[in-house]
Amino acid sequence: MKYWLVFIGLFFSQLLLAQNTNSDLIQLQNHPQKDTTRCFLLNKIIEAENDHNIWIKYNQELQKIALENSKKENNRTLKNTYIKYLLISYNNDGAYQLYNEKYDKAILLYKKSLQAANSIQYHIGSSLSLQNIGTAFDYLGKIDSTLVYMKKAHHFALLSKNKSSIAYVLTDLGYVYNNLGNNNLAIKYNLEALPLFEKLNDLEGLERTNFALGRIFDNQNDYKTSCLYYLKCLEIDRKTNNKERLGLILNSLAATNTNLNLLEKAMQYNNEAFQLATQMNNEDLIATSHKNYGDIYFKKKENEKAKSNYLLAEQLFKKINSGVHLSKVQIKLATIFFNQNQLSIAKEYGLKAFELAQKTNFPSDQKNAAEILSQIFSKEKDFKNAYKYKSIASDISEEIYFDESKDIALKATYQYETEKKEAAIKVLNQKNRITELESKKKTTTLYLVLLFFTGIATTSYVLFSRYKEKKKNELLENKLLEAEKLLEAEKKITESELKALKSQMNPHFIFNALNSIQVQFMYGDKMVANEQLNNFTYLTRKILDVSGKKNITISDEFEILTKYLELEQLRFKKDFTYSINISNNIDEDYHKIPPMLIQPFVENSIKHGLLHQKGEKKVKIHFDIDKNETYLICKVIDNGIGRKKSAEIKAKNNTNHNSFSTQSIEQRLELLNKKTQLSDLMTYSDLINEQNEVTGTKVVIKIPFA
Repeated sequence: MKYWLVFIGLFFSQLLLAQNTNSDLIQLQNHPQKDTTRCFLLNKIIEAENDHNIWIKYNQELQKIALENSKKENNRTLKNTYIKYLLISYNNDGAYQLYNEKYDKAILLYKKSLQAANSIQYHIGSSLSLQNIGTAFDYLGKIDSTLVYMKKAHHFALLSKNKSSIAYVLTDLGYVYNNLGNNNLAIKYNLEALPLFEKLNDLEGLERTNFALGRIFDNQNDYKTSCLYYLKCLEIDRKTNNKERLGLILNSLAATNTNLNLLEKAMQYNNEAFQLATQMNNEDLIATSHKNYGDIYFKKKENEKAKSNYLLAEQLFKKINSGVHLSKVQIKLATIFFNQNQLSIAKEYGLKAFELAQKTNFPSDQKNAAEILSQIFSKEKDFKNAYKYKSIASDISEEIYFDESKDIALKATYQYETEKKEAAIKVLNQKNRITELESKKKTTTLYLVLLFFTGIATTSYVLFSRYKEKKKNELLENKLLEAEKLLEAEKKITESELKALKSQMNPHFIFNALNSIQVQFMYGDKMVANEQLNNFTYLTRKILDVSGKKNITISDEFEILTKYLELEQLRFKKDFTYSINISNNIDEDYHKIPPMLIQPFVENSIKHGLLHQKGEKKVKIHFDIDKNETYLICKVIDNGIGRKKSAEIKAKNNTNHNSFSTQSIEQRLELLNKKTQLSDLMTYSDLINEQNEVTGTKVVIKIPFA
């Protein structure tokens, strides 16, 4: 999270805001012996001081006092107070390391803060420490790690029930999902944060959330709307005199106006941003300003000025280890050198940018780098590499997560504003109603006598109505119970069908495996056959262990597939290899799927794809999850003869029938998710090379999570 405000001692924020640093210093001198008071005053001074070289000295004293007293204090309340001050000091220390770009040290300090918070079950402190760890990983360009820690921070923020803590984590999650290209979740989390910040009247939080929404519209190329959000941020930052955020917003407005071809306005914003960044000696903002200058001059077709600014930005981004921004600058430099026909330099920058974009895991940068590399290789008449990078760019374009339309973002924000206005109108109507009722209060007294006489009749009517309503509710409850019983019965039927299918599949697999071992005993090496039998015994035990279970973990599925493929590898000997890869997004011991669901697809790949393949035989299995984390996606890829040749061999051998395993899997998938068409859950495709030859088969299976 480049340019995010680093959290410094946000605990007790309402109590610890300093009004006058000089008076705090005087109080500090007057209370040299009372450690709790001294910790309180030290923290006030740290909050008020902007120069990190000054407040870090006070923080060292705060840390020393808090650490000593937390160890020797016997009173539980005081001990917990010192531990809270200790974790504040660790967070401050981590912030200081971030300022000095020592990110690994910052992470260690934030983890010490987390440990302290967890020791007293201080959920606000745990959430803050986890946010800071995520921030440090973002500085390192490790966006996947950032997401993991932000999700953990969200968990502790919810436990704390602190609205401010929850709101800040929500807007940070929106930031991360925006970087990942998931606009739906980015909008969701930011719009959850916005009303919380408004209720708290938190200008900093409102500024962050408006900035995040501006970036979302930037990603949708709706620069006019994003500019409106950035201008809201600019107004807040000028009001709060937050120079770091002001520099960030000015840079963002410069970039947005550049995209709108309002180059003079873009230059004005960037000049102010550059001047402010130079005054603060903030290398992040200086580097971004140089990049913006490069973009402006590039639009003006003043390539030499653009190039010189990009080179300065590249140098600074390297220094501060900002891989995300560095790759963007290198892509621009590759483009300029390509336009100047300096192909060797252009290629060098393009390759560096592509490699860096892969490390930072930014698909859009990978795509842009691949596209310029394709143009460079094409101009060099290296058509093989040109085709390679063109294909990469095309594949990434299909995989990048985009909303179907930017209207989704517009509708979401419009709906929020509409709901807010409707709520305000409702409150106003309620106030008017209360006023009317008060004005009629005196008149109402006159009718009390009449009401007394009609009370008996009214009471009788009400009692009768309640009796009828009670009978109606009893009838509805009975119907509801009947419906629940029916649903439970249907669920049991579905589970029974699934169990029946699994019990059929297990002997089917055992028969095939025993048949392979029998062949080895009859015609092969008996030692190899014996080894196969040992593997088969272990695998059979494992299958018997999981067959009665509704779901098993990915790690168990991994072990079963590995043992099965080892068994097949002995049968094929040296010309058969396999690999099983599991995405970092998957928790192997948490995510679960039904057992024996993947093995039949692997078996089909070997039996129909590789058995008739000459030479090296390969099977690759890859597990991943979709963006919304509702499906496990498994890909089974082989380098076999392909579906067409396999079908021809079947026809020749008079074996044109669907295998039992394939039919059973189709039935299981339909039972597991009746809302989705089978064709969407299971797809087959042939792999084609540049010569339009079949090089294998790919099966993609979408399995609903348990």
